Amino acid sequence: TSNPPVNERAAAELLAASLRGAGLEPELLEAAPGRTSLVCRIPASEPASAAPQAVGRGRYASEPASAAPLLLAAHLDVVPAGDPTRWRHPPFSGALAEGMIWGRGAVDMKNMVAMSAIVMKLLAGARLRRDLIFAAVADEEAGCALGSRFLVEQHPEKVRAGFALGEVGGFPLRVGRARFLLVQTAEKGICWLRATARGPAGHGSMPREDSAVLALASALSRLGARTLPHHVTPVVESFVRTVAARQGLPLRQVMPGLLSPRLSGLILDRLLADASQARTFRAILHNTVAPTVLRAGEATNVIPDSASAELDGRLLPGQRGADLIRELRELVGDSLELEVLQEHEGVVNHPPDSELWECIRAVVRERDPELEVVPYMIPGFTDAHSFCRLGARWYGFAPLLLDPASGLRFSDLFHGIDERIPEEGFHWGLSALCEVVSRFCVAGRA
Repeated sequence: TSNPPVNERAAAELLAASLRGAGLEPELLEAAPGRTSLVCRIPASEPASAAPQAVGRGRYASEPASAAPLLLAAHLDVVPAGDPTRWRHPPFSGALAEGMIWGRGAVDMKNMVAMSAIVMKLLAGARLRRDLIFAAVADEEAGCALGSRFLVEQHPEKVRAGFALGEVGGFPLRVGRARFLLVQTAEKGICWLRATARGPAGHGSMPREDSAVLALASALSRLGARTLPHHVTPVVESFVRTVAARQGLPLRQVMPGLLSPRLSGLILDRLLADASQARTFRAILHNTVAPTVLRAGEATNVIPDSASAELDGRLLPGQRGADLIRELRELVGDSLELEVLQEHEGVVNHPPDSELWECIRAVVRERDPELEVVPYMIPGFTDAHSFCRLGARWYGFAPLLLDPASGLRFSDLFHGIDERIPEEGFHWGLSALCEVVSRFCVAGRA
């Protein structure tokens, strides 16, 4: 179900058949031919008077909060796998080798599709105190328009929930001497842009210093060499201070400096030894932009009159596309035309206090007392920005245990060659997810 090309129907039909085998009644809903999402519901067994009443923009009235439905959310599409010969195991084989599950989607995010489907099947027929909904959606990788956004706008009553569990979170992170289990409670928004430079056309044998290609290359070089302005959000401040408090000296004193515009760059460039963690911290402390698609020219011997780049811009919560464009203008001036291709704001659910949050903490603590569950913000986006429009409190919790000895870095598994997850870690995650959902939804569980 690579996106692009686009067709999630086969995966949705496979899921539907599996769920029907457990006596459930999934629905298949299409925003366009082949762009299929699945929704399946196990209704609560409590009296109708305990059911939540939707008010306003999908918020629930002051009936028992415990009755608000729980949504399990996962997307069916995956990014393209690229050249399959570069993979150690074929990218769509689902190979089980070396203790790993290999393939595109292993972590992003057919693992959560599979875990959610299994949880639904295990709880089919159980006496629930709240509705349990499973949404396996199309089109997340391209912006969600034909998946979660379609469901929210065209079929809101099928996916309206008070709480939601989805990506990205539930994985351990070691910082210094301490281990944390990160649960997403916020995510950045997007502002995808097309940047265009223009200049005179000409013959390739007569190079021009004012060519559009050189102007674009110069502007992109400046963007790559500079960091956009520093911004601190409450969820990131809380995350940094929580992680710092568990460190030994001198890291315990150094890490809070990440929250200072004056010190942050120095710490990220010179004092944080882990380059992957430095990239993550830099992304959650700034708006960012990354050139991803370049277009210019049609013939080798013709200097084109325009050159363009598509820019993947990411917005911190509270920031808008106009803010990002203003920051870009400060770096590149007016040399580029900037066109917004797609934009939506970030999502914030912080502080994360709720019955579901406490349930997650309790289950993780029982399985690994050394893991401290902490809320954090992801630099990407998920289906959260759609489902939260209906009032859901979103927690990124698609649990997966990674053994530090494996050398796997969670952030490096996304969209990369040889995407894989530990088989044992997947089963740990399935057990944890099932226990969280059971305690939160099954009548009589605590």
